[in-house]
Amino acid sequence: MLRKIEADLTPSKIEPLRDFLLKKGVEGMSLIDAQGIGARSPKDKKGKPVLEKRLKVEIVVGEDRVDEILAGIKSLAAVADIGAGMIFVLPVEDAIRLSTREAGKSAII
Repeated sequence: MLRKIEADLTPSKIEPLRDFLLKKGVEGMSLIDAQGIGARSPKDKKGKPVLEKRLKVEIVVGEDRVDEILAGIKSLAAVADIGAGMIFVLPVEDAIRLSTREAGKSAII
């Protein structure tokens, strides 16, 4: 089974994460510009949460790689600061490489 790891991170964490993933042989990731708020977001003068700049990282790996990749993300991106980000792990039913029609795990390698 494939898993999709989505991590909402501060922009300063992206280059170290990219380098870690490449070192581990994970060559594919997508980045999406985003803004976000959370339960612990800083508040403005009126008490409303302030939107903070984020990058959403999406990585698809085999189930056997999830723990290793999560450990790396947590090590590189985790800080004690409120608003450091979140990680989500979701099942992926299939992946298809459009250029070769490869499907499943071979499509992401």
